[in-house]
Amino acid sequence: MTPEKLQSFEKSIHNLIQEIQQDLDQENDGEKVVELDTSIGRLSRMDAMQNQQMALELRRRKENQLMRLENALTRITKGTYGACGKCKKPISEDRLEIQPDAVLCVQCAGQ
Repeated sequence: MTPEKLQSFEKSIHNLIQEIQQDLDQENDGEKVVELDTSIGRLSRMDAMQNQQMALELRRRKENQLMRLENALTRITKGTYGACGKCKKPISEDRLEIQPDAVLCVQCAGQ
């Protein structure tokens, strides 16, 4: 991988981290605890609880993606970015364009 391409991936990763961090910093009303209010019906309360769980799962996924992107930056610093973590062969640049936090090549990921 050329140094220019590596720098491009690093910039892309930094941009994704910034986007995710902004999303996580915004307070989401869907994550708040559902109050047991008698003025809403049982189905409305169940719907609110389901929405809360979906919002919490989305947050968890974003936090995991943030962690994977930060690990990708660490691999760039170490000089191991773009190498498969299992077989040590290069990960295709097309795969890294789509998933810049990829650790495995397509073949190893499919196993």
